Amino acid sequence: MSIHSASESSYILHLPTGKHLDSDSSPKPTIFLPSLAETNLHKAGTYLCLLEKFFPDVIRVYWKEKGGDKILESQEGNTVKTRDTYMKFSWLTVPEESTDKEHRCIVKHENNKNGVDQEILFPPIDNVANIITPTEAALRTESAFKTINVNPKESVLRSENANNTTALEACLEESRDLLQLQVTSTSAFYTYLILLFKCAVHLAFVVFCLWRRAAGPRDAPSS
Repeated sequence: MSIHSASESSYILHLPTGKHLDSDSSPKPTIFLPSLAETNLHKAGTYLCLLEKFFPDVIRVYWKEKGGDKILESQEGNTVKTRDTYMKFSWLTVPEESTDKEHRCIVKHENNKNGVDQEILFPPIDNVANIITPTEAALRTESAFKTINVNPKESVLRSENANNTTALEACLEESRDLLQLQVTSTSAFYTYLILLFKCAVHLAFVVFCLWRRAAGPRDAPSS
């Protein structure tokens, strides 16, 4: 993992004319949790942390377990310029024996608020993988309600229980939709990077062919 550390020397920043940075130029994190398919297939999971809209580009990102001091082995992409700011992503693959633990993504940047390192907390992968489906929740809730038959206001209780079950189903369905959205966003992001890499390779190949054609042997002058 390549880590770029900030130098202690001062910086002179030159901004293009007419360009103004936002007052808050600290890294803005977006987290992506592992999909259920990944955790079920590999018995492990990958956390992804996307950092955006920070300036300058000097940044350090590393991972630790919650309550631990050991820096974990992780990976990260290059720092990419986006208009007047920068973005970077880092990811951590958590093995099966650590899926029950919380993890922290720690971000060092000179424009963090109050000069304090950002600590982005990721929930245990087991908590994500063990979310029960709405059908299972409804069955469990219905079974619990059937054991209460001694209240004389049975019709009122049934109405309230039905409303609670509907609300629980809606909440769990929203959680599943959020996880699916995170998986889709992660896939789209990596697809974009792959397409960008292919375009760069293709451009390099075209430039090389044009250079070979221009540098090739020329016809000898006729006598």
